[in-house]
Amino acid sequence: MISQESINYTYDPIADALFIKVENYEHETSIQINDNVIMDLNKEKQFIALEILSASHELNTDISSLEEIMNIVLYVKVTDYQIFVNGIFTLAVHDHEEIKVANASILNDINLPNMDTSLATV
Repeated sequence: MISQESINYTYDPIADALFIKVENYEHETSIQINDNVIMDLNKEKQFIALEILSASHELNTDISSLEEIMNIVLYVKVTDYQIFVNGIFTLAVHDHEEIKVANASILNDINLPNMDTSLATV
């Protein structure tokens, strides 16, 4: 079963950091998925936020494009063996839209419970 929640985001162009979170953000712990992707969990071990450092590099776009994000859809899947995050970003680039995709994964060696979550901006 896929749970669905809405998210919002902030982008800091000076730090080039994108922070995406659920509305009722109550941080308990963080997991570093790769060098630039950090996943936050609440005390029930549910996914509540994603931080993307060096976001322009991770999404292969200009900083100015990240200031004009039109839509974000995140998929988080945790199995007994792997934690997988997929982000689909619709950006306003000059006079058209561009779709950028970012994926990150890590072994689930911390025994997170299985989850299949879809989150999107409203």
